[in-house]
Amino acid sequence: MALDAKFNAFKVKHDLGDEAMAEMLSIFNDSFIELAHKLLQSNDTPVSKEKTKNTKQSNVAKKFATKIAAEYAAENELTLDNFDKEKVTKKDIDEYLKSNKTNAPKKSIPKLDTTISEKQPSSSTKDIMKEKCCGITKSGEPCNKPGTEKPEGSSKCFCFRHAMDWKIYEVSSDSDLEPEELEVFRDLAIITEE
Repeated sequence: MALDAKFNAFKVKHDLGDEAMAEMLSIFNDSFIELAHKLLQSNDTPVSKEKTKNTKQSNVAKKFATKIAAEYAAENELTLDNFDKEKVTKKDIDEYLKSNKTNAPKKSIPKLDTTISEKQPSSSTKDIMKEKCCGITKSGEPCNKPGTEKPEGSSKCFCFRHAMDWKIYEVSSDSDLEPEELEVFRDLAIITEE
């Protein structure tokens, strides 16, 4: 039971007023402070500072504050034993690395290859780049974009948008059509003539 709850239970049990409880709490606090001062002044139990540090460290369960901090420590070959804190954050690891710069393991960072390579386009891509897209826009006008793609089976070049539906924009001869497709076109021609 909490101390406040004990005081409230005592207040109710003995039917004390708020002023009486306030005075009793004041007496309790003063006596508690006086007892603490007497304990600090007494030399009966000498306690060394080293012993208190060791007991504090052994009682504290150390852990990394986040998973990122744990991974960062592992990258830098650090463990919880390197720190005197209960929760170790990424910031703590950075501070430790800065303060122990001379002891930190030196990592070799591979150099970035910055040489510029000139990519020579093949003759087929040169031809594609020169042509315009053979697709038709939604408004019915020819597409003005460069034909950067030539789909497999296509004889013309298209932009990336029209390359998906390239079969719609290419006119093929009747011999390329299947017999069923020919029948559909003949039916359409008969319907439009009537």
